[in-house]
Parts: sequence; structure tokens; C-alpha cells
Amino acid sequence: MQETIDNSSNSKEIANAEKRKDKLSKQQKEAREYDEKISHLALMRTDIDLDDGVKVNYEKVQTAQDGKKLEVLVKV
Repeated sequence: MQETIDNSSNSKEIANAEKRKDKLSKQQKEAREYDEKISHLALMRTDIDLDDGVKVNYEKVQTAQDGKKLEVLVKV
């Protein structure tokens, strides 16, 4: 995208490349933030009890050791 922005003389092509670059940057940032949250939760190795039900286990899995809710899963 950056190469197109730097070297193109077509203003429409440049605008499209800038728009696409911005969108990809936002998606990359969102993916990094999600990865940080989910890897932290995965490393905690939270024990769940299948008899507790989905809602209770969702809360257990999404709560960090400091009690902060990270909400990485969709609401049930």
C-alpha cells in the first residue's frame, strides 16, 4: 500500500491505497489486543466444571487473576 501511495500519480488509486492501509492497520491493532487478552487467559489454565453451565464457565474463563473481566467471548 505504501509503495502505491508513494509512487502512483493516480489520486483515486492513492486514496484507495490509503483507505486500505488504514483499515489493515486498525485490524492489526485489534488482533494484537485480542491476542494479548486471550493468551493471558489461556496461560492461567482455569479449571471449569461442566455441571456449572455455560454462563458460569464463561465468567470463570474471562476473569483474570486480579478479578478484571476481559470479555473476549461473545455474550451468552
